[in-house]
Amino acid sequence: MKRLEGEVAIIAGGSGDMGSSVSKLFLQEGANVVVGDIRPPKTKSSSKFVSEELDCTQKDSWDQVVYKTIELFGKVTILVNCFGANFRESFKDQGLSNWSTIININLTSVFIGIKAVMLPMQKAKKGSIINIGSLATLRGSANSPAYQASKTGLIGLTKSSALSLADKKIRCNLLCPGHVDTSFIRRNNPHSPNDWSTSIDNPENYKSRLEKIPAGRFITPEDIAKVSLFLASEESSMITGAIIPVDGGTSL
Repeated sequence: MKRLEGEVAIIAGGSGDMGSSVSKLFLQEGANVVVGDIRPPKTKSSSKFVSEELDCTQKDSWDQVVYKTIELFGKVTILVNCFGANFRESFKDQGLSNWSTIININLTSVFIGIKAVMLPMQKAKKGSIINIGSLATLRGSANSPAYQASKTGLIGLTKSSALSLADKKIRCNLLCPGHVDTSFIRRNNPHSPNDWSTSIDNPENYKSRLEKIPAGRFITPEDIAKVSLFLASEESSMITGAIIPVDGGTSL
C-alpha cells in the first residue's frame, strides 16, 4: 500500500523547486494534492492533482484554497508550508519595509495557514503540518536579520502549534534544509533577489557553500521531499514539535 493513500495534502508554495518535488512524491505515494501558489505549477492537472492561486499573506486566499480542497477531495490531512522570501542585506542596510515583507511571508503567513487547516484536520481526526525552516533556524548570521528572525521564529510557532493541536491528533514539525540547490539561491527572483555576488551560478559562491557541507554535496529538492513524506506519513505518528535538520551536517 502506498504511504499516503487516501490522504489530502495542500502544498503551499508548491510551484517552487522544493514544493514541486514534494508534490510529485506525495502523488506517487497516493495522496491527492492541491498546490497553492502565486505561480503556475510544474505538474499537469489530473484527477488527483490541482492547483489554486494562493497569496500566502492573505487569510481570504488561504480560506479559498482550503474550501476548494474540501470541495474536491472531502478533507485536508496534510499541510506543507514551503514558501519564503529573503533579501540578502546587512543588518545596517535592511530597512523596515524589507523587514516587514520577510516577516510577513516567512512567519505570519505560516501562522495564517496553520489556522486555516486546523478545523478541517480536526474534523478528519488527523493531520500533519510540515513547516519549512532553514539553516538560519539553527544558527545565527550577521546578515539578513529579518530572514534570521523569521526562520528562528518558526521554532516557537511550530512548538506552540504542536502543543495546542496534539489532543486533536494534529502534528506539527519543522524541517530545516541546508544549502539546497534551487532557484532560491541561483536565480534573480522577486521573492529572493540574487546577482553575481550572491548566486551560486558564481563558481566562487558555489565552492564556498559546498565547502560548508560536511557530507560533501548540496542538498537536493528530492532530499527535502523524502523527509517531508516521512513526516506526512503514519511512520512519524509519534513525532510532533520536532526540529529536523536536513543539511548534510552543516549546522553541527
